[in-house]
Amino acid sequence: MAQVMKITFLDEKTSYPIAEIEASSCRVACPAQVNIKAYLGFIARGEFEKALSIVRETNPLPGICGRVCTHPCESECRRGDYDDPVAICALKRFIADYELKHRKTKVKPIKKTKKEKIAIIGSGPAGLTCANDLIQMGYGVTIFEELPVAGGMLISGIPAYRLPRDIIHAEIEDIVRLGVKIKTNTKIEDPVALLKRGFQSVFIAIGAHKGLKLKIPGEDELKGVVDCIGFLRMVNLGKRKKKPGRKVVVIGGGNSAIDSARSALRLGSDEVTIVYRRSRQEMPANEAEIEAAIAEGVEIHYLATPVRVLGKAGKVTGLECVRMRLGEPDASGRRRPIPIEDSEFTIECDYVIPAISQKPDLTGLKISDLKITKWGTFGVDEDTLNTNIPGIFAGGDAVTGPNTVIDAIAAGHTAARSIDRFLRGLPLITEEEKRFKELEVTLEEIVPEKASRINPKAMLVSKRRRSFDEVEKTLSEDEAMKEAKRCLRCGPCLDCISCIEDCKKRLVGIVSKSGRTMMRLPYLPQDILNAESWSGRITVKGKKAEEVEIIPIVPDVEEFLCRGCGKCESVCRYEAVKVVETESGVMVARVDRTRCRGCGVCGAICPTSAIGIRFFEDRVITDIRPEEAVIYLCHWSGFPAFQSAEARGFNLPKGAHPIHLICLGRLGIGHLLKPFEEGAKGVLLVGCPIEECHYINGNIKAKEIFDATKALIRQLGIGPERLRFEMIRPEDWEGLIKIVDEFLKAVVARPGSSRKSR
Repeated sequence: MAQVMKITFLDEKTSYPIAEIEASSCRVACPAQVNIKAYLGFIARGEFEKALSIVRETNPLPGICGRVCTHPCESECRRGDYDDPVAICALKRFIADYELKHRKTKVKPIKKTKKEKIAIIGSGPAGLTCANDLIQMGYGVTIFEELPVAGGMLISGIPAYRLPRDIIHAEIEDIVRLGVKIKTNTKIEDPVALLKRGFQSVFIAIGAHKGLKLKIPGEDELKGVVDCIGFLRMVNLGKRKKKPGRKVVVIGGGNSAIDSARSALRLGSDEVTIVYRRSRQEMPANEAEIEAAIAEGVEIHYLATPVRVLGKAGKVTGLECVRMRLGEPDASGRRRPIPIEDSEFTIECDYVIPAISQKPDLTGLKISDLKITKWGTFGVDEDTLNTNIPGIFAGGDAVTGPNTVIDAIAAGHTAARSIDRFLRGLPLITEEEKRFKELEVTLEEIVPEKASRINPKAMLVSKRRRSFDEVEKTLSEDEAMKEAKRCLRCGPCLDCISCIEDCKKRLVGIVSKSGRTMMRLPYLPQDILNAESWSGRITVKGKKAEEVEIIPIVPDVEEFLCRGCGKCESVCRYEAVKVVETESGVMVARVDRTRCRGCGVCGAICPTSAIGIRFFEDRVITDIRPEEAVIYLCHWSGFPAFQSAEARGFNLPKGAHPIHLICLGRLGIGHLLKPFEEGAKGVLLVGCPIEECHYINGNIKAKEIFDATKALIRQLGIGPERLRFEMIRPEDWEGLIKIVDEFLKAVVARPGSSRKSR
């Protein structure tokens, strides 16, 4: 319905569409669904620990991803429509590195609350993520790793100059501290047998550690041909410290090919050449890595493919290649390379590294009962990752073939959810999430001011060419905060968690005969900002227009009541309220409505009631009937949870009266006492967790008011159980139902009839 709604301001002829606000494009693009704009907002404010906590909710490896993620989020960043995408990946790395330097407390173990134990085979990003999720659900988790060190392809396949070993070890150690057991040097040959060894479920996350063959003459006969998986493993585990050859040729165009080429240079090879069968445009490797390789001296032969490895006395002496041209696109969407007749040429070399792709290494595994695809990967249900054997799941590169770290992390989350549901006897397919809908009037777009992207500095080419020290540096605190402020704050306000000072988006109240609601404007037009209210008409599906009143949610100060005490100024984290001296020398509060967020905290703490809040006036807050139980719901937590509960069939019983507020910080002591004066049976407040208050300190002030009121009602002889304060997250609709049910059982006998909220 939102797509066919329009609003017309009465002094204009133009109608503006009203649309449901879609998720931010960066979050949609992220396989792990990391809440990017939320953590960018905390970085912009300098709250780096909070930013990292947001990332860790969906990505347990922020320092790793901040270095090697392919950052599809940046490709979809709307800031790129105006200048450059926000440096999201570098900002993730910044907060992870910041914590390593400033960490105050160690990660504490999670208490095991469930009897079931899960075995995970492989300690790469998919296995680590799955273990991280399951241990936090209360399960016992053991990871079995064939290599002598944990990390999978992170540590055996990615060179230290891109991903330092201390970063990998630190982030794995955090997962171990939660209670996950990791057994290295342990090869599991029979995954199914683990179900008979005390484990109730198994996740196969063995990665793709077997390089594909070129299938050309000389590949298997000559010494000096080593695939990229074997080569990089030797380098990264410290088994190769000398140059592989004087002249090295790498075959392929992916990140493994680039990593192999740059590693060969660092080991001392004089010349390193990459042979790739398509053009630069089709090359799948990260563009920045390609540029870095070229800068370091790697030569790339595009539109060429090898046909024979040449040798003498059993050793490699060269590579015979043929030139290619591009034909029509193949199944991958890239143009198919076609050999050009009589175009053969030879590259002199003494070491060849095929890096054309890889697949899972199934050598020695007893997998006759498991479904294996024609590509040599595990066959699974793509939505749940369950294999053909109940209790056995598989994911990551073991299923997809070589893929990205962030895709493996996403697979780990899916596996953990499926394993949990399997062990609880629930259907593996989860119910589609019912999101809290936010609406926005689509006014003319504001073009942001130009602001150049801040990229991390890098080590000089002359110094890094022979060094495995990390090439890219971390942003400084000032650089990170400045770069994070370039975010355009796309998507729903709810995703921000905490409202950002520089954001121009504002909520306005909409009043009509149908009721009261709030909508977002991309900015507040000056006419609306200055007016008491604004008139308009809303049409739905072209039907008869309904007249509405549009009210900016801002404070009004009755200056004759104001005493200039400054309490309002002290609580406003947005610096919207200032106490100033009038021409007559009187100190009064003044409000900058362009900065105000409408949370109402200033009005709640004003000792003389000089500050009123439009749309959330006292008469709205205290619209109470006798014998009711009043439930105050914060717009950013309790109310979304309540709406989600209603969408699933939950109805409040008769006698329970919900009141929707923009923030619980709007409530003063008088507002909480009023229901009891009117004969209410109880008052329940449902707001944000303290650290996630949308208006920074609104819930802190609400809790202070609650505590003061609680002490007061005791003195009045009112039972303390009749006033309750609960904090939940907006997605926790089950928690909301439990809270409401428990509260109502305590304060009112629940009648049989029920009704929807008004």
